[in-house]
Order: sequence, then structure tokens, then C-alpha cells
Amino acid sequence: MAETDPAQWAHYSRVDKILHKVAFAHPGLQRVLGSMDQDIFAPKSLPAPAGAPVFITGLPRAGTTLLLEFLAGSGDFASFTYRHMPFVLAPILWEKLTGGARKAGEKIERSHGDGMAVDFDSPEAFEEVAWIAFHGKDYIRGDHLMPMDQLPLDEEFSEFLTALSRRLAVTSGDPSRRYLSKNNANIGRLKTLPRIFPDAQILICLRDPVAQAASLQSQHELFLRMHKDDAFARNYMKWIGHFDFGETFKPIRFSDPLPQDGEFWLKYWIDAYSYARDAAGPNCHFFCYENLREHPVETLSGLADCLSISDKAGFIANQSQIRAPRHMPDEGPKTDLEAEALALYEDLRQRAL
Repeated sequence: MAETDPAQWAHYSRVDKILHKVAFAHPGLQRVLGSMDQDIFAPKSLPAPAGAPVFITGLPRAGTTLLLEFLAGSGDFASFTYRHMPFVLAPILWEKLTGGARKAGEKIERSHGDGMAVDFDSPEAFEEVAWIAFHGKDYIRGDHLMPMDQLPLDEEFSEFLTALSRRLAVTSGDPSRRYLSKNNANIGRLKTLPRIFPDAQILICLRDPVAQAASLQSQHELFLRMHKDDAFARNYMKWIGHFDFGETFKPIRFSDPLPQDGEFWLKYWIDAYSYARDAAGPNCHFFCYENLREHPVETLSGLADCLSISDKAGFIANQSQIRAPRHMPDEGPKTDLEAEALALYEDLRQRAL
């Protein structure tokens, strides 16, 4: 197996790149292999999950990855990791083919340049590959994405994703573990996800909108430079359905098209979280990054209770991993648009765990 450096695309070998190109040559290939994995390793004989699946979503730069790592580290959950690449929809088959050739890896900073370190066993957001395989032609448009809540759901996909979550648990070493997903695009699927997983708990991450918009702009510029210089990096993001930044950026169209001006990211934030406010059902919980920073013990304790984390004390100990972000809230005078965003933010923050 040619396992790759999960954070620095420049370190991918020629064999690694060829393997990824083969795996993502056509979305149908992932789907066919996933169906084979499902047929060969039917989940019917597996023990039932020990609790409800958990979905982390929200616009990027709101602490979604940090929350994913905290929950994955609890030992209660099974999630995609870099070891599942590139055949992410056939996790058991891929593990059996490559298990004897696995490499150990040391943590290195991921490509976002935000200080977060990853290795082969780090959880990551690869679920979107499944959505693309079944519904890509429905929601991926020329310059934007459609919320799946506005589109019909393929019932075969519901069965597939449910079975995939069980098969991921097998590769985690404990088939009773609960499914854990981080997928930013799921902010447009808050009504669809409960149709697939009726008992799902959905965490919608948010952050001070002025700071989050600045961070979104910064990341977009970083990935534009990266994609200009590295075609493989650009294709990689497209293959796994990360349309959040750079040359592959496709915003989710929650309402009318947004003007491409200097306030785009703040307007996008208002659109996204207005939609989340209106679409969130009883199984959805807002999770505020500022609450986590300012009241870590209380916030982590409340989350542990909400999600029935088995080792609550160990989960609360994650407070030592919380650090100040690079983009802090702006204390200066506010524009009308900033004031609108902050009013929505304060409303959602009051509802947050």
C-alpha cells in the first residue's frame, strides 16, 4: 500500500497520486466498490451501535475539526480516518487488502496552516464521497451546491450510508461504536439526515461571525495559492467533495445568489446560519466556539451529557487542548451587516450547549 502524508500534498509520491486518480477516476467506481464491500461484509450480523450517531457540521473555521478530534478521542465513536483513503466507501475490503502494509505516521501540521496536527489515524471528513457517488449530479451545480433538504433522497443511499457507518465501526476495532461524521456540507441537510438516521444527534458549530468570516477569507486565499501551484491538491479537494475554499470553491446556495464583493463571507455566514436556525429540529444542537473557550468545563460537560459520552471526566480533560484562534472577534465599531450577523450569532449562542 502507498499510504500518503495526509497533510502535505507535496509529499505524495507518484504511486500515491496514481492510486488516488484511479480511485476517483469516476464516482461510479467508488459506488461499485462500496456496494461490493456492503455485499461481502453485510452488517446484519454486527452488534447494534452503542448509541446514536453524531454529525458535526457548520461552516468551516468554527471548531468543527477540534470537536471531531475530541469526540473521536473518547473511544465511543467510529469515523473516517486518513487510512481509509482513497477507497473510502469500501473500508473493510481496503483494510483487508492493505492491513499488512500499514505504516506508522507521526503527526504533522495539516495544510490549513492552523496549527492542527494530523497523522494516518486522525479522523477526517470523507463522508462527502458517498453523497457525491449517489447524489452528486443532483446537488453539485456549475458554481454552487444545492442544499439536499430541497432535493429528493435516494432510498438506496439511505441504506448504503447506514451500512457504511456500521462497516466503519468494524475497521475501528469495535463494531459497537457509534458513527461520527464531520461534514460541513451537512449544514444544508439538517432535515435530510434524520430521515436516514432518525436517532442522530447533529451538532451545528458556530463562531463569532466577524472572526469566522475573516478566517474563511484567509483560508480561501491560502487554498487559491495552493491550488494554483498544485493541480493534485486542487483535484484532491474536488474528489473528496471539499468545496469550501480555493479554486474548487462552491458555496451552498441557501437563498438567492450572493454578490461577490468584499462582504461575501459575512453574507454567506448570515445565509447559512439563518437557514440552520430555521431548519434545526429537536435533534440539532448549536455548539458555540466562544462558549467552549470561555467556559470549557461547563461546555464539555454539557456536551458529554447530551451525547452520552462514556468517560465524561476524560472528555472534559480535553479543555487543555483548547487554544486561542488566530482570528479574534473585532471589538471596534460595527457595520450594519456586522450588526445583523452578530444579532443572529447572539440568538444562536443563547441556544447553544
